[in-house]
Order: sequence, then C-alpha cells, then structure tokens
Amino acid sequence: AFEAEISPQHAMSVAHSSAMSALAAPRYHASRTRRVSRPRVACASSSSASNADDVAQTPKAAVTSRRAALARAVALGAILRADDARAIGFQKELKKRGPMSDDAYARTAEFEFRGERHEGVKYVEISEGKGKPLEVGALATLHFECKYRGLTVLSTREARTLGGNRTISEPFQFKYGTLPNEFTKAAKRKNIIGIGAEVRIDPELQELYVVKCVFNGPADRAGIKPNDVVVSIDGVGDLVNKPIQEIGALLVGDVDTEVELKIKKGGSRAGADAPIETYKLKREVTAVAAPKREIQVDGGGGLFTGGSGPKPPPLVYVPEALAGMNVGGRRSFKCPADVGYEDVGEGEIPPGADFVFEVELLDAVLK
Repeated sequence: AFEAEISPQHAMSVAHSSAMSALAAPRYHASRTRRVSRPRVACASSSSASNADDVAQTPKAAVTSRRAALARAVALGAILRADDARAIGFQKELKKRGPMSDDAYARTAEFEFRGERHEGVKYVEISEGKGKPLEVGALATLHFECKYRGLTVLSTREARTLGGNRTISEPFQFKYGTLPNEFTKAAKRKNIIGIGAEVRIDPELQELYVVKCVFNGPADRAGIKPNDVVVSIDGVGDLVNKPIQEIGALLVGDVDTEVELKIKKGGSRAGADAPIETYKLKREVTAVAAPKREIQVDGGGGLFTGGSGPKPPPLVYVPEALAGMNVGGRRSFKCPADVGYEDVGEGEIPPGADFVFEVELLDAVLK
C-alpha cells in the first residue's frame, strides 16, 4: 500500500535513504547488542532479560526489512531508468551494414551531359531528410565523400589539415538546378601523336622520369607508371644531358611507327636493384586533357564555400542527381567515370575509375 501511494521519484529517494541506513545500521546495532549481552547486574529480572532479547533481535529484523526495501527500490529504479532511456532515445539499435544488392538501387532520370544523353546514375537513399526540400535556384550546402575501393579518399568533412593532425570540415556550396557551361559541351582535348606520356628531368636525382600517362594511351596500356625512369629512347641514352625539346622529338613521330624505351621501374626511389625493362610501343593519336581550370558556379560567399576544399565530381551539379532530396538527407551514388573525374582522375582516384559518391544535404536556402 505504501508503494502504491508514493510517486516513482519519491520511491527512488526513499530507496536511497534506506540503502544508506541499511549500510550504516549493522555496525551501530552490533555495538548495542554487545553491550546488552554483557549484563551489568547479575541478578537482572526476567523482564530485563526479555527486553535484552528484544534488543538483540532488533538489528537482524531491521537489516532484513531494509534489504528487502532496497531490493524493491532498485528494481523500481531500473524500470524507471529503462523507461527514461527509451523516452530520450538511448536505446541502441545495431544495424548490419554490408554491401547492398543491385535491387536496392534506383536510377536517376536521364540527363544531358557533355552534349550527349546520359542514361542516369544508380543511387540509394541512406537516410531521408526531414527538412525542407531542395528546390531549383536554392543555394545548396552539402558534405560529400568519394570512396574508392572501400576507402574515403576525398571528403569535405576533412577538407583542411591543421597543426597536430587536426582537421576541419568545409561544406561545399553551389546554386542548384543549372548545369555549369563547362559540362554542357564536349570536353576540350588536344590531340598529339606519341606514346601518351609526359616526362621531366629531375635535376637532383639526374633522371628523366615519367610524370603521368594519358589514360588508355600506349604507355598506360603497356604498364608504364608515374615515377618510372626512362633510361634510353631508341638506343639513345644519357637523356638528362639533352635538351627537353630533343627528348620530345624522340618520343613524337608518325602514327603507327614504333619506339623502343628502356624503363627503370620506380627509378632510384626503388633502389639500386630496380629492374630495367624494355617496352616497344606504337605511336598513335592521343587525346590529352586540357589544363584544369576553376569551375564557375554561384556560391554563397563567406568562409565555407568549398572553393578551397576537395573538388567535387561533375555529378554533383547534375540537377537530376539530387532531385527529391530534403535537408538532412543522405544519398549514395555509384558514380561512373564519365560523370566522375573522367580520364583525368583526382587525388587517389585514377583516371577512368568508378567510385562511390555520398552526399549529405545540410541546407537549402531559396534566394
């Protein structure tokens, strides 16, 4: 009856007080019991003996009663704490996150890109936002991540590195709804005849090394990599002491003519025992990407505009890709190379590579 009448909060208070009393009571009553067990008067009356027995038995009954009260209060408190935890969302839900099947993916609507019709891109909603919808003309603020082979290689959440290995995020901003002019026409390429490799002389190491290879060019297909060192071209050695124009003339020639290169894999960085391999390549017309330039998009200004952060793939500007998103929502794309970093690559994403592109919409302000 007592427990039914008090509030849960009062029950917890009573339980706490009872617990403290229960812990302190045994020492006190034990001392009283010892004093009673040594009668000061040998001829104590029967009523005094009876009182002594009552006093001696009191501590045990009190301890038992208080222990029972403590047990009931602890059980009641556990129930209250469980209810409180559920009320404020502390209940944990373990989510099994594994590779999703193709059936879980939807496809965006078709869209125009680089002057051609694109079939759309596969995507899956990671979480649906509860905020306002993204509308055409709104200033969109978002975080994005690019994952290649399971690793996050580009992220606005770690856009800048500070001292002590600290990083700060730099959300990306742009005006949603219009594809930038750069992506409405075919990409600019310069055609050259050669093996599709850029070389440079290292004045410190005294080596002619490969800077980069054009994606799917003769050198790239043969397996020549950046930092490989060119030892000779068609038998001509001592290349570090020749003008760079003369070296270029050795590499360039007529279409379908052969050139023989001796390559030290990895150069001196790979050690003195790095192997030297011979490659016979056919010269062909190779399309070389134009130098990178800044994409003109309407941003919001201020500190966090994403201008100095990671470069997003062109897919982020495609209106059909983000259509239907709400603020707070997250979406993951299977980003193909043609709307990704194309045949140029970016950072650790090589040219012509597909990757996972994740977007979280932070805000959308219609101006």
